[in-house]
Amino acid sequence: MNLRELSDAVLSDPKWQAVWYLTNSSFASLTCLALSRWGYLPWDDVTALLLGFFVPLGIYGFKSINGWYRYKGRYGVYAVTERNLELALELIDKEEWRSALRYLDYILKTMPGHSRALYYSAVCKERLGNPVSAMTSIAEYLNNNPDDTEALALLERVANKGD
Repeated sequence: MNLRELSDAVLSDPKWQAVWYLTNSSFASLTCLALSRWGYLPWDDVTALLLGFFVPLGIYGFKSINGWYRYKGRYGVYAVTERNLELALELIDKEEWRSALRYLDYILKTMPGHSRALYYSAVCKERLGNPVSAMTSIAEYLNNNPDDTEALALLERVANKGD
């Protein structure tokens, strides 16, 4: 799991969010304990641990309940889709077909029929040696863009591999 996938998991999966919040609150409580023992905070050990743990946890909970961590909710679907497409194209340039396909599949789940995502999804599937799935994607793309010569050439290549 790369860092980007981890951040997506933390933002979307409640289990990862709980781990993240508890870890951060634990570090905050240990920091408060150290600062109180060194004389920078006027608290005893128990107060430092409790305040250090529950104040950040309460803030995270408040922000989470109010939706302040919902990236996809704060930005339009189109902006998120375009960012995912940019990331997929970067991965395609690096010939990381499987990783690019994850972003493209997310786009197609969010916005079915997204033309560029369908085309690049077919390219990735062809490179990964999955001609049947590539054929499905490119055929759906060609329904909306029947005159695209590159897509027609891709369809022919995929059809020849499938035989």
